Amino acid sequence: MISRQPAPDKPMKCLTLNLLLFSVGGVYFGVDADQVDAMTAYQGEMQENTPWFHEVMGYGNQTVTYKCPTVITVKTADYQMIIDSMEDIAEFSADDIRLLPPIVESFAVKRGIWGVLLRRKRMTLLLDLMCLPK
Repeated sequence: MISRQPAPDKPMKCLTLNLLLFSVGGVYFGVDADQVDAMTAYQGEMQENTPWFHEVMGYGNQTVTYKCPTVITVKTADYQMIIDSMEDIAEFSADDIRLLPPIVESFAVKRGIWGVLLRRKRMTLLLDLMCLPK
């Protein structure tokens, strides 16, 4: 999560967030790396209740091909899901993050989306893994 501000008598530091970045079906996502307990390569077998990311996020009838599937385990929720194309774990300034416009906020929050990061000229949707539909 975003680092807390220092006490008033200490110099002001920029708030930062460590994000795990990945894409599924051409859409880019970032999640707080502190919400992920473990990552393992998908080996073709999974627990019965391990969903694919596009199913959780409601991609509808869109066909999604996973190029490099990875199983992530969400901390404190004992919950796993399969994501695709993990890019990086990187630190970003809170100043780089934009909140959602009010017109889409109510829909997006139901899907766990809370913000947007513009990175490498593309939009990255920021997710709270604890708020994803199950």
